Amino acid sequence: MKTEKKTNRKTSKTKKRTARATTRNKRTRDPIRIFITSALVVMAVGYIATATYLYINQRKFLYFPTEGVLPTSEQTVEIQSGTVTLRGWVVNEGSEDAVIYFGGNAERPEASLDDFKYLLDKQAVYMINYRGYGNSDGTPTEKDLFVDAIAIYDHVAASHSSISVVGRSLGTGVAVFLATKRDIHRLILVEPYDCLANIAQDIYPIFPMTILMKDKYDSAQMAPMITAPTLIIMAENDEVIPARSTYRLISALDKNILETATVPEASHNNISDYTQYYMLLRDFINKQ
Repeated sequence: MKTEKKTNRKTSKTKKRTARATTRNKRTRDPIRIFITSALVVMAVGYIATATYLYINQRKFLYFPTEGVLPTSEQTVEIQSGTVTLRGWVVNEGSEDAVIYFGGNAERPEASLDDFKYLLDKQAVYMINYRGYGNSDGTPTEKDLFVDAIAIYDHVAASHSSISVVGRSLGTGVAVFLATKRDIHRLILVEPYDCLANIAQDIYPIFPMTILMKDKYDSAQMAPMITAPTLIIMAENDEVIPARSTYRLISALDKNILETATVPEASHNNISDYTQYYMLLRDFINKQ
């Protein structure tokens, strides 16, 4: 009996010690669990807040309108697109054939007026500011820029029998759209991309940018509908549009209508400083 009592007392003490140890372990684990949970909550809130900020302000990151400029010595043009007035320039106005130029983001079209005037001397070249850019009215969105492209084409088509289209950087998405909606002589895409949403996804890989972006400019999706002879011009050292994005677009185009060229040493923003760039434009547009 005495042995049993001693054994019971030992067992009871062991249970108490085990219970106290378990309690201490719980107390030790609880702060860790709280810290991890709190950290996850903070990260989740930060992620959602950042994603919301990107969604709300995405067009501020996409469009960089240039300020209005004073008229130059070249002929100025006004084109009505719905309730919005688009403004720009035309050189070589009396020519039978025409070129419509859709510029890059933050580009000033007037800076290239002289180059286009003398190097594309057989065509009237229309350089119209996007809505919200330069002296054009309105606010830019993908949908509205597409509507404006149709308005510009229809305005130009009233005075010219043949129209080629040149798009640069942001403008390549507009040019691709127009090439699927209107009959154009030739299409030139300078520093093009497959889809701006894909580029944004590369920049912000942890966010679902292909879902968040309102203005995707999905040129690769529209590319199979293009039937006009097409030239893609790339800058060898393009630091803005990844080469893989351009090659995805190339893969989506009909190889029977496609030519490609690269301007050596050129970067994204200075490709128009190279004479070869204008030679490529001129030779392709004038090709019989």
